[in-house]
Amino acid sequence: MQKIKTASTLALAEQRRRRVGGIVIITLLLLSTAGFALNGVGNSGNNVSQDDGPFYNGQYWIYNLAGQQYSFTNSAEEVDFGAVSGLQKNLADFSGNQIYIDSNSNAALQEIYLNLGRHAGRIGEACYGSCEKDLPEKTCSAEPMIVVRISEQQSVREEQNCIFIDGDLKIVDAVLYKILGINTN
Repeated sequence: MQKIKTASTLALAEQRRRRVGGIVIITLLLLSTAGFALNGVGNSGNNVSQDDGPFYNGQYWIYNLAGQQYSFTNSAEEVDFGAVSGLQKNLADFSGNQIYIDSNSNAALQEIYLNLGRHAGRIGEACYGSCEKDLPEKTCSAEPMIVVRISEQQSVREEQNCIFIDGDLKIVDAVLYKILGINTN
C-alpha cells in the first residue's frame, strides 16, 4: 500500500525532479560545447598545406598558399599554362586596388571573386567600354580590369591595366594560377 502524500511533499518532489533535470541538461550542453571546441585540437596534424598538395573537396580544387585557401574548378594539371606564359601581372598588381570585372560567364566571375576578392581593396562588375547594363563603363587606363569572354578560341592578352581572357573556365583558372603564383611550372 502506498502512503498518501501531501501537496507540499509532492511540490518538493517535483521541484527536486526539475532541478536534477535542469542540471543534466546544462551539463550536456556544456560538454557538447567543450567537445565541439576541442574537436580540432587532436586533428591539427591533418591540415593540408601546400607541401601536401592540392585536394579536391567534391566541387573545387583547393590549394593552400601562405595560410590562405584558394579554390579552382580545374586543377593546375588540367590547365594549359602556355596561353598565359606572357602574362606579366601578378598579385601585387591587384592587392589593395579596386578591381573591375567584365564577364559574360557567371562561373568565371565567381572564380575571380573567390580567389582575388580577399586581396583586392574592392571588386565589382563593370563594362569594358560602353554597354546597356546598369554598370559603370571603364577603360584600361585607371584601375585593374579583367575582361572575360567565353569562346572556343583560347587567348590571353594584356593591355595597360586590363587582362583580356578569351576561352573557357580552364583558361580563367590558368590566369588565376599565374597571378597567384600557384604551381605554374
